[in-house]
Amino acid sequence: MYRQQILIAAEYEFARTGFTEAKVTAIAAAAGVSLATVYKNFDGKDEIWDVLHAQRMNELVDSVRVVSATVTSPLKRLHLGARAQVEFFAANPNYLALHVKEGLSWATAMGGGDAGRGGQRSTWRAGLDMLTHGVQAAIDAGELPEGRPAIVAALMVSALQVWLTDWFVSGRDRPAAEVADEFLDYLNAQLLHSAWHLERT
Repeated sequence: MYRQQILIAAEYEFARTGFTEAKVTAIAAAAGVSLATVYKNFDGKDEIWDVLHAQRMNELVDSVRVVSATVTSPLKRLHLGARAQVEFFAANPNYLALHVKEGLSWATAMGGGDAGRGGQRSTWRAGLDMLTHGVQAAIDAGELPEGRPAIVAALMVSALQVWLTDWFVSGRDRPAAEVADEFLDYLNAQLLHSAWHLERT
């Protein structure tokens, strides 16, 4: 129970101040627990950060799997997965805010560089790997033109980040479903061209 309380408070603090400026004392206060309780459950801020990212990535992957579990078309799975990602970040605004605050490129992880912090790198890579496999499946099925799936996946992730950041900075001025529609229309027009013919659901 305390671990989850602390993670929720930490997500709020990371979103508010960024990782570097966030203090473990502030996390404890936001969680309503003592500093000793925080350190009984976590080694420190770095471990909290890593556990938070691992948990959120698992939740995101699960949400994508749920919506695409019964779909046979790989392209349709990509379509539903993209919508699920927008909806996930809309439902977890502090998680979106901490990414905006950090200001790092989600797609940079594909190069295996030093972007991100700690476990954040592995969560980004896991997400990109999953998306890359999805793009490859759509190419193999003849639903997308031949191309480098890692590049297409990185372009999709970059577009998602830009779209969500703009929505966040604009004060989340419209419903998440509308943002998802706009994002998918953009992918259709700019990234996947005529290959993305499926109707939005």
